[in-house]
Amino acid sequence: MSPRSLLSLSVVVFGLATSGAFGCGSPATYAWREEKPAEFRIGPGDRLRISVWKHDELSHEVTVRPDGSVSLPLVGEIRASGRSGPEIAHDIEGRLAKFYTEPAPVTVVVTEVKSYKLFVIGEVQKPGELVPGQPITVLQALSMAGGLTPYAHRDGIVILRRDERGERRIPFSYSAVVGGDMQQNLVLQAGDTIIVP
Repeated sequence: MSPRSLLSLSVVVFGLATSGAFGCGSPATYAWREEKPAEFRIGPGDRLRISVWKHDELSHEVTVRPDGSVSLPLVGEIRASGRSGPEIAHDIEGRLAKFYTEPAPVTVVVTEVKSYKLFVIGEVQKPGELVPGQPITVLQALSMAGGLTPYAHRDGIVILRRDERGERRIPFSYSAVVGGDMQQNLVLQAGDTIIVP
């Protein structure tokens, strides 16, 4: 191979290396500010207290069925799964307007949470499903799973999340959070899976 050819090949290899083609480029950073706490969404198994002002006969405690619905007198079937308490209350108020001349304000309170489930797998003491009963952070979930094992890669933890934005992997550095970078200590959403390599 001629000296000119060797020089051209060297330039190409150097250009690829500096552009990160061989993994030498800086890793992509994660946009933590995009991860805003999501409003709690009701799911199957959750217990609801539905109160209709001045209409005790319509006020009940109900459990969301596996199909995601609840049944109420006069109102009938109401879809609850995937909705917030105020959304359900607004729906009920709209249906009751057909039967009453005066507005009947409705409140929906979640009294027991059973649909908020998380999963922790990998190098933790007690991997598996968590049902904490209320929203918790990544650190709290790792604590409920018994903590990390001595073999855990503390700075390679990943949260798998699937929501209306699709499925994505959210990085989590245990060392950074313990060191004070609390923006990574996200409030987990129902269905999140924490992978501890």
